[in-house]
Amino acid sequence: MSQYPASTQSLIDQATRLSGHGFDIVFDASLPVASSVRIAGREGRERHEIVLRLPSDENNYLIAWQAAFVLHQYSTPETERTNLQPNAAYLASVKNELLEMHPGIPLAQREPFTDHVIGGVLTQLRSVPVGMLIDIHLHREYPELHATQKQSLINQVVEHVACLQLTPEMFPRTLVRANQVMNAAQALMVAELFEIPDIFEPYRSVGMEAAAAILLEPCMNQIFNATTDRQLIDSWGSNLGIEKWYRWV
Repeated sequence: MSQYPASTQSLIDQATRLSGHGFDIVFDASLPVASSVRIAGREGRERHEIVLRLPSDENNYLIAWQAAFVLHQYSTPETERTNLQPNAAYLASVKNELLEMHPGIPLAQREPFTDHVIGGVLTQLRSVPVGMLIDIHLHREYPELHATQKQSLINQVVEHVACLQLTPEMFPRTLVRANQVMNAAQALMVAELFEIPDIFEPYRSVGMEAAAAILLEPCMNQIFNATTDRQLIDSWGSNLGIEKWYRWV
């Protein structure tokens, strides 16, 4: 008998069949996020490895989510894979602006600092829209997971709301707004999926509802296994004003 809910086990089984690789579950208390996955075939890995930060009931959903992510990855043609790289030529001016705001950073640390800050926003752009597709798909297709999904997503919204403390005095305005509006879109999704409008209130109170709704709309209408991830990310990049910050590889 499976140790997981039927929905979670079903997603593990589907991803195993499609990818040809099984799954291992491991724990790492130092993980900076609640869960991640290491895909089989990379770094000589023979099985997918779902990494969890802590033992928790929430893990039934996190495991389901990571299995669905693997399923989505293997369903996506190579030409649609979300492999993006920073557009170095365009970002030179953004990096200069960032360094002007933080003049005390030692010379040797300037490049790593700007790469880290800009890379964080580009990682968010690459992962959040597709991640929301997975959340929406699981909500529609696996009602058994609703309780743990709700708990997991509320935890994420609560963790991310600290982004509203960022100001244009700390980082370039476009970067700050992109980060905040992407988090707002995720919060709006949770508010709508679970009918808890109050969870979006911090973003509504600073006038981000319209911008968040624009990002959420294509996620709500895209099919989970459709092959338009790049188009979705490009639409987000354009709406956030960072479409020139990256290029597809």
